[in-house]
Amino acid sequence: MAEEELNLPGQDSDAGSEEVVLTPAELIERLEQAWMNEKFAPDLLESKPEIVECVMEQLDHMEENLRRAKKGDLKISIHRMEMERIRYVLSSYLRCRLMKVCHGDTCRC
Repeated sequence: MAEEELNLPGQDSDAGSEEVVLTPAELIERLEQAWMNEKFAPDLLESKPEIVECVMEQLDHMEENLRRAKKGDLKISIHRMEMERIRYVLSSYLRCRLMKVCHGDTCRC
């Protein structure tokens, strides 16, 4: 992944428009942490829409970069696998939240 920085709205409502700057790796780490927390929590946790939105934007950006890459480059396969892994984590996180909303019990994701 490129070492660019992504802006997330701050978590603190008192801070107003304060933003947290994350690298793509830090963003994915936050997504994975939110996924694991949601997966193992008995109740629905606080939503993380800013993480979901930024991850989706990052995936779009990665897809654009792959379209511009040279065909036959081994890096393309590796990056595609990483994108699929990130999509899986994101989908699993959202699926787990939906299951809790729909069924009101623990996640079976």
